[in-house]
Order: sequence, then structure tokens, then C-alpha cells
Amino acid sequence: MAGVGVGPEEVVVVGESFEFAFDKEAFSDKKLRVEVVGSDDAASRKRRREDDKRECVDSSSIVMAAPILRVTTMHINSAILAAKSPFFFKLFSNGMKESDKGQATLRISDSEENAFMELLYFIYSGKLTPTTEPTHLVDILMAADKFEVVSCIKLCGQQLTILPMTPESAVLCLDLPYSISMAPALAEAAKKFFAERYKDFLSTKFQDELMRIPLAGIVAILSRNDLGILSEEAVFDFVLRWADSQYPNPEERRKILSSQLLPLVPLVRSRVRTIVLE
Repeated sequence: MAGVGVGPEEVVVVGESFEFAFDKEAFSDKKLRVEVVGSDDAASRKRRREDDKRECVDSSSIVMAAPILRVTTMHINSAILAAKSPFFFKLFSNGMKESDKGQATLRISDSEENAFMELLYFIYSGKLTPTTEPTHLVDILMAADKFEVVSCIKLCGQQLTILPMTPESAVLCLDLPYSISMAPALAEAAKKFFAERYKDFLSTKFQDELMRIPLAGIVAILSRNDLGILSEEAVFDFVLRWADSQYPNPEERRKILSSQLLPLVPLVRSRVRTIVLE
């Protein structure tokens, strides 16, 4: 596929371009009403494909409680969208009342609005706006997965392997649904990034960052670094502090500590070996 090995700022065109028809009434047969609702950004970054696909209905049957922040109406060519996206193919062929009227409605969260608009542009043009921001590419990747635009998923994945990771993008890569073909490779790259960046994870300069890193990142740091050279008590204390900040529920915290974190701490491992030997 075109685009392998190119730099993140180079424009790659995937397939045939219909950019001339993007949001142009003369080349469109329908309107798309996009309703943008407010969302908790932290929660939205943990979204999954199965949860997000539930809203593909006409506006009369939308009953989501979140208030609408704004509405954008665009001219669309249903054939172009349906050819690139099974999601839109089903949307335009399921006999919806609003489809018959020449209009379809989607409701999306404000946190995914920019990525969704970028995805629509990609469907028409076959290209992404050049960026050096990996978190933006992850957001587009998530939108492409939600709306089943395989060519965009592949291009985003290729670009993410070129761009250097940041703590923010690494966290997002760890949380990608494994239904995305590139997810395992990106998650592995994120784990390597965490292990390398936080070799000196007991340093005070990293403590604020580390308290925001999810479990998979902490596991990567503990399992891929040589903890034997560090103070066992300090590592043990760090793990407890991280667990306290991430898991306020005592029962959940104990489960995470006992099953995933404490077995990685040298102090605990040595005590377990002593108990077993005795």
C-alpha cells in the first residue's frame, strides 16, 4: 500500500481521490446531520468499538441524555461513503426514515469531533492532514475503527510507527481495541517506550507523570527494567503509592496489587521464595 516508510509530514494519497466532491452540494445526494454532545474526555479515551456503534439512527429515535452542544450539517455523497465504510453502507441501506428524506443523523462526542471530520475528509480525498502529533493520529485511528474505514486504519498505524511516542500517545496505544489490526504492535511499542523512558522511575522528576500512567504501562516499567539495582523498599513504596492513586476502591486495589504488581517487586518475590523454601 502507498505510504509505507514515508515521513509523517508527507502527504500520502490512498486509492482514488474524490476530494472535489467533499461537502459540495452539486456532487451530493444526501445531507449528514452531525450532532455533537459533551463528554468526559478521560472516559471517552477508553471507548471501544462495540460501545460506540450503538448510535446509528435517525434523529427522531435518539434518546441519549447528553445535551447537544452544536450541530453541523454537511452535503455527502452516499455512494462514496458507503464504498469506503461498511458502517455508512449499512446506514444508507437499512431503510431509515431520514435516509428516505435525503438526510441521515449521527451523534458523536465532542472529544471525537475533530477526528471524525478528519476521517470524512480522508474518505473523500484518500489522505490525512499532515501532522507530527501522535495523539491526533490515535484519535483518527479510533474514529476509523468505529466507522470501519480500513484504509484509514492502516495509514494511521503506519504513521504512528514513524512518529516518536509521547507519554500521552503511549497511554492511548495501550488502550486500543485489539480488533484494530495494528493494536498489538502499537501496544508493544508503547510498553517499550515506557520501560525506556522510565528506567529511573524512582526519580522525583517523574512522579507526577507516573501517577497518571495506566496499569499496563506500570507493568511494563516493572517487568522490563532491572529492579535488582534499586532499593527494594523504594520500589515497594512506589507501587503502593501508584495503586492508591489509581484504585481508590480498597478491594479492587488489593486485587491489582496481589495479582499483577507485587509479584514484580523484588522485595515481595524474595519473601515469597523464602516462604516456599520454608
